Amino acid sequence: MDIKSLWGLRVQEFYRKMFRYYSIIGANVVYFLLIISSIFIYYFNLFLQWIPPQIPVEGILSLFVAFILIQTKVRTFIKRADIVFLLPLESKLKPYFIKSLVYSFVIDAIKLLSFIAVFLSLFLKTIYIDLPILFFIVGIIAYNILMKWDEQWLENHVQLVLHRINRFFSIYLMNYFLFKNDWIFAFLLISVNFVYLIYFIERKRILNWQRLIEEEESALLKNFKFINYFIDVPNLKRSFRNRRLLTFILKRCIPYGQSSTFVYLYSHLFVRYNDYFYLYLRLTVIGMFVNYAMPTNGWIFNLLILFMTGFQVIPLQHEMKQSLLLYPISKSQIKDSFLKFVLVILYAQFIILYFTMFINASTAKIYFLVIGSLFVYVFVYYFVSKRVNISGSALKE
Repeated sequence: MDIKSLWGLRVQEFYRKMFRYYSIIGANVVYFLLIISSIFIYYFNLFLQWIPPQIPVEGILSLFVAFILIQTKVRTFIKRADIVFLLPLESKLKPYFIKSLVYSFVIDAIKLLSFIAVFLSLFLKTIYIDLPILFFIVGIIAYNILMKWDEQWLENHVQLVLHRINRFFSIYLMNYFLFKNDWIFAFLLISVNFVYLIYFIERKRILNWQRLIEEEESALLKNFKFINYFIDVPNLKRSFRNRRLLTFILKRCIPYGQSSTFVYLYSHLFVRYNDYFYLYLRLTVIGMFVNYAMPTNGWIFNLLILFMTGFQVIPLQHEMKQSLLLYPISKSQIKDSFLKFVLVILYAQFIILYFTMFINASTAKIYFLVIGSLFVYVFVYYFVSKRVNISGSALKE
């Protein structure tokens, strides 16, 4: 294989795989995404009206930018087998990794500038973003990519934590002074950080292949986790935690009996798998915030939160091993158990969201409670029910 064409081939392979998944998603949920976008725009306009005029926009904007950039991943598209086959050619792979850095820089620039374009109406209240500011932002993106690249040479976890803290606050302060039009401090910070980078990068070191491979696998896993919210991705690795307190509560709440077996199992999967558990928490917190900020219109958003939660936990049905089908329970009972599980978590989420509205008694109308309860029941037994497929081929080995 030609080393010069290797990077292009790897990128083409990645995008062919992603295109297959996203084309299926686009064909099935395009109307769903249009509805969500419309509701988001509506509530974003309400949010802009709610924001107090004295809010420090520069600090908040800088915080958002730092948060976006700190999650950067340098995409190298390398694989585990490359340790064997490409390690002897490391000295000839400099153009390959330069292309990876440029690619990651372009992706980050598109993400960040898109974020600024979407939220421009918020920034324009106190901040005027012109060409020189955009030029400096691009420089900050480049600095962040190089800082991320340097992480592969850190020797222990403590150094990694300190490096990321330094990176986060450096990005935050550079952006803050930039948006405040304190050009001297912004330029001084950027200059000092780039001098440090030049000194650090010029030191001759071999690549940390293991770290680069873990970074690439993490980025790929993040893509697959997002796709799995819409369609099932085979052999997807999950991160989990035991969460002993929650599992202890589940044991106390779920009655002991054959009919509750799969309710018990689905509940434990949900609590222990980080993807589903954190998704549930994030959406619930977002709903609570909207109910607090815009209580008179929050109930519409609550229905959207319930729909998104229920829709995105549907793939949980495929997370069990096929050997569990040997348990002497019919597939219809397993399906009923899954629907009961979804019904319970959605009712629990709805009660939390309604209680947030109930804090402001003037907005917590009783018919909101009736509408929400009916919505959850209809959604589970008419929408989710049609998408539950309890079969040997659907479950993971």
